[in-house]
Amino acid sequence: MLKMEFDFIVIGAGPIGSYLARLLASDGFRVAIFDRKKEVGKDVLCSGIIGSEPYREFNLPEEAIISRISDGSLFSPSMIQFYYSHDLPFAYIADREKLDKILYRRAVEKGVEAFLGSLVIDLEKEEGRVCIEYLNNGYVKKISARCLIIATGADFALHRKAGLVAPKRFLWGSRVEFDCKLDGPLEIYILNNPDLGSFGWVIPLENKVRIGALSVDHDRSAIHRLIQKTNGRFRFSDYKIEGAPIAYGDSKKMVSERVIAVGEAAGQVKTTTGGGIHYGLIGARFAYNVLKKTALEDDFSEDRLLEYERLWRIKMGQEIKSGMALRNLVAKIPSKTVDIIFNWARKDPAIEEKIKKQFCFDYHKNLVDFGMELILGRNTLRRSKFSLLPF
Repeated sequence: MLKMEFDFIVIGAGPIGSYLARLLASDGFRVAIFDRKKEVGKDVLCSGIIGSEPYREFNLPEEAIISRISDGSLFSPSMIQFYYSHDLPFAYIADREKLDKILYRRAVEKGVEAFLGSLVIDLEKEEGRVCIEYLNNGYVKKISARCLIIATGADFALHRKAGLVAPKRFLWGSRVEFDCKLDGPLEIYILNNPDLGSFGWVIPLENKVRIGALSVDHDRSAIHRLIQKTNGRFRFSDYKIEGAPIAYGDSKKMVSERVIAVGEAAGQVKTTTGGGIHYGLIGARFAYNVLKKTALEDDFSEDRLLEYERLWRIKMGQEIKSGMALRNLVAKIPSKTVDIIFNWARKDPAIEEKIKKQFCFDYHKNLVDFGMELILGRNTLRRSKFSLLPF
């Protein structure tokens, strides 16, 4: 029999896993955190954009902020521009390596025991605990805990064994960075057919520019078309494109007996932009509130852990669904129609004011609902000519 060593084992030392591990350790629970990488934060594919409100709400580190965003330009397929600005920054650009390292260090400082360079390869549920096998320095080792937390991002290798269901659909995120000084706002691009429903972004940093694209069906060509749109302005030729899948839609089963998934491992990702840190932190906070109670009750049954999943769906379910509904609708609209909508919105002060009023970087449902009303011609602000749009 293995000795019970921990209350919780967290697999994944990204921002979500480290944040949750720290919360649990702060309450006096014995927590271990595992990560396959030997160094936290290395080779992370992420835009780095995090809303300013959740950044403060979750006490994320100021020293990881590269720049602050208070304005942005949205471009239609034919480069029609819609500009938005705010008196205060609505988002920050974070150095993901530094962010991950600081959150991990905070967890360790609270007593979390770290197992870096350790790949978890198997798990087994036994009476009163979960046992895991992990590979470290060529040796297979075992350890156990009362509850297992899977925070492995887009790696779902353990889900079936754990009794969880991985998200069924994915988007494809691509990114490239190059040295260039760019003065100007954040830029967002709606890409041409057949990528309609996908978008790209240009993020000005201190002495670099970060370009990225999010596309459907693992379409790796979207980033190339975005680079073509901006290449004349930035004048670069040599670049290395990085890409990775991003969960699209939350998991249908985030918990089983003594096991839960959080963050992207549970599909807790914005279905509009593919951003995962904010929604993952929301999921981690719900998980913490449930887990500390179940630990004190010594009840890690699936029925008890389902409270976490219910809390997530009550808070975020409509956000997830509205983003998917918008993507499904926009994917069916010709590029010319999107251009017409952009022109119409720019020239109608009432519509422009309504869009800016509904804008929220962190929660998109209200703006998505308003946008869909415009597209479908149901909004009272629409003009009669809008009903003639070709779709």
